[in-house]
Amino acid sequence: MMKHELTRALSRAARRSVAAALLAAFLLLAACQSAALKPVELLPEDMCAFCRMALSERKYAAEFITKDGDAFKFDDLGCMADYIAGKKNRDQIAAFFVADFESKEWLNAETAHFVSSAKFQTPMSGGIVAFKDKTRAEAAAAANNGRLLSFAEVISRAGKAGE
Repeated sequence: MMKHELTRALSRAARRSVAAALLAAFLLLAACQSAALKPVELLPEDMCAFCRMALSERKYAAEFITKDGDAFKFDDLGCMADYIAGKKNRDQIAAFFVADFESKEWLNAETAHFVSSAKFQTPMSGGIVAFKDKTRAEAAAAANNGRLLSFAEVISRAGKAGE
């Protein structure tokens, strides 16, 4: 009879350990998701990290956040591309954000759709704007004699403003 009680006690202890481990894993997962990087809002006194101009029109804004949590803000996608081209430690960048040209809401740059056109009068003549929706980007490209770009293409265009 003692052996049966010992086995039952061990089973309860094992179940408690498993429950505690699952709870700890759940809490860790929840903490990781709440720590997801988010864009930093623009302030009236913000200046472009590349050209040092005021960020006057949000629809052209871009920013990246480093792994240390520092935000680098830009008034033009071309400025961000130029800044990144001169940066030696790109692996320290944790996230890129761009403003939707129409709604002016922040988007993850790696999932946004970009249009390049000389008709877009961006602050530093980069001529690139971002859209959340691909069909809106395609329509803007058609209406402005532009072309669609991926985020990788935007970044690789450093120093090629207005092309």
